[in-house]
Amino acid sequence: MAARLDEHTRSSPPARQAVILSAGLGSRIAIVARGYPKATVATGTRPALVSQIQQLHQAGVRRVVVVHAPGDDRHVLPLLTHVFSGAELEFRLALQPRPAGPLDALACAREHLTDGDLTLVLGDTLVSDFAALPPDSVGIGQVEAAREFCLVQADPSSRIVRYDDKPDREGSSDDAVVGVYRFADGALVRHLLDEAGTQGCGELSDLLTRYGRRRPLTATPVRGWQDLGSYERYLAANRASILGRADHRFTVVDDGSVIKSGNPALIAAQVHWYRSLPETAVGLAPQLLEAGEGWHRTELLDYPSLAQLLLYEPLPPATWSLLMTRLLGVMEDCLWAPTRRKSPELPLWCERVYITKTEDRLGSWPYWEQIRSRTLVINGAAMPSFDELWPTVVALLRTVASTAEHSSVIHADMTFSNILLARGFGMFKLLDPGSAFSNRPGGDIRYDLAKLRQSYAGGYDALRENLFQLDRIGSYRWQLRIFPRPSPITATADEAIAAAGYDVAAVRLLEAVQFVSMVPLHHDNPDRQLALYIRGLQLLTAVLEGDPHASPVA
Repeated sequence: MAARLDEHTRSSPPARQAVILSAGLGSRIAIVARGYPKATVATGTRPALVSQIQQLHQAGVRRVVVVHAPGDDRHVLPLLTHVFSGAELEFRLALQPRPAGPLDALACAREHLTDGDLTLVLGDTLVSDFAALPPDSVGIGQVEAAREFCLVQADPSSRIVRYDDKPDREGSSDDAVVGVYRFADGALVRHLLDEAGTQGCGELSDLLTRYGRRRPLTATPVRGWQDLGSYERYLAANRASILGRADHRFTVVDDGSVIKSGNPALIAAQVHWYRSLPETAVGLAPQLLEAGEGWHRTELLDYPSLAQLLLYEPLPPATWSLLMTRLLGVMEDCLWAPTRRKSPELPLWCERVYITKTEDRLGSWPYWEQIRSRTLVINGAAMPSFDELWPTVVALLRTVASTAEHSSVIHADMTFSNILLARGFGMFKLLDPGSAFSNRPGGDIRYDLAKLRQSYAGGYDALRENLFQLDRIGSYRWQLRIFPRPSPITATADEAIAAAGYDVAAVRLLEAVQFVSMVPLHHDNPDRQLALYIRGLQLLTAVLEGDPHASPVA
């Protein structure tokens, strides 16, 4: 029997502090750092520093000290304040004037350390779950190149008895310190730093040894360790970061292509889309190289997505206005207009996609019967239940469907994460088309526009990237924070859609329905499922109440 949904969602964990040592010059990954702080170098879809802080935040850290090199604060602080503007996080920056090793870097953060739980992370280390690291433990992993790491020896109870810093041997499957540490006594760390002075003498292992004499440290294997300390290891970490989610995976091939494998029906629909693009639009997608049952291979494109730009690079509103206007113009000229045709059967198909498909999908969510009739209290405001809203929504959807007279080939999953931008040329590439209208030659353009609005107004990409905080504060009472805060480009983008001749109210309705419809698809993260459902209810309520904006997110 499934657990109660309001019991499943985690309550806020105890507050913790963390120090991230990111003052290294990054010379070994200069080819990708390009003069920027190595902490801001993207691994996969986001900067390494953002990934570290997001994981720390999920583990309960609420205070983060970042040690940086001279001048790096110009890049680090704007990134953090933008990405985590809606989070319960306090940031402190500490300067390491010269590169003198991690122990010196930690000493530079000494004045910011408080008593209590302290997690220490090296800036070139990523792990998948900081929450799994218990107090007074050192994260370890197996390495082949022993001389590049600090090895550990532990007794049968996993208590560390010795550190061997960069031994002069190759080693084979040695246990090494991976650069993640958790101390239960931050005051003791501060005291040991005072004892050692701040001259940068010694190795971090010296501090670990002295701490371990007073409070034993255990060696704890960590999951998902990725080391960014060299270009070779960065490449491996970057490839590993795009393996995909629960229902599909990606494999990067050395010939410059990428293989996607997963649900055969979805893969077949995507292959059909690539092959059915008109000549005017073939340049809008990566080249399809080959395909088989449950897989296809396309060229690999190393461009940032619009989601990356929205979340991690705060661009001026004028730039976004230009991008949105240009994107809509390109889609109209290259794809939508060349494939537009009269379609008498489209209204009925729209009803199936917007109403029947939504109901069927929600019915597959294990918690659906528990929550569908519940009045939820979100951020202190009572939200009508889905069962209260849905009859009115269905009537509106039927009206929207009845106005779908012309169909066009659409992308059907046109969120910002699926749109790449060749920055220097202002050109777009569309990835991973959806399957909503895959059984017919065309679909409703407003479906694509609603997907766009999920990103620039609804906060979908932040939810997809787990940049949110969901706390249970009572029975069917939650607090939801999405960060970064809702984008300032919403009004600009809505104006661009209206100027293109589309009804923004209809687009907003479809956007809200898409939010609740996608809940079961995110079964790899139940918290994200609930956050998407809550966001959908907020958007539906706002549409029905005539509110030009969704209920505010705390």
